[in-house]
Amino acid sequence: MHSINHFLSSRITEKKQLLEKLNQTILPLLPESCHSHITTSNYNNQVLTLIVDSPVWAARLRTQYKTIATTLMNQLNLEVKSVKIKFQQPVKIKPKPSKHIPTMSCKSAKLIRQTANNIDDEELKTTLLSLSNKADQ
Repeated sequence: MHSINHFLSSRITEKKQLLEKLNQTILPLLPESCHSHITTSNYNNQVLTLIVDSPVWAARLRTQYKTIATTLMNQLNLEVKSVKIKFQQPVKIKPKPSKHIPTMSCKSAKLIRQTANNIDDEELKTTLLSLSNKADQ
């Protein structure tokens, strides 16, 4: 007896393969300039769902409905009664900000050193002098 995981895994694999085949069939019908802006999202109950990253591409894609439906029927024997076009902004992955390591100018170090030399508290004086030694050379 097959486990539910095996069943789900095979269903997911089948769906993935279908979506890839749909993409491979649909994209050549469209201008190359729009290939990176459109992807097949779903095909269920004779409804094809496409995702676009701009309303402009959605408008362009709507004009291709009949061509897409006819091609899918002829090449993949899939009937498409309707096409849903959904707009979804691309996910932008923000680069991690580089850690800013603060630096100290020579002028600041000199001022800290002067301040340290005028302080009676030895522990604070030592700390300030140590800090002043970390200046950019």
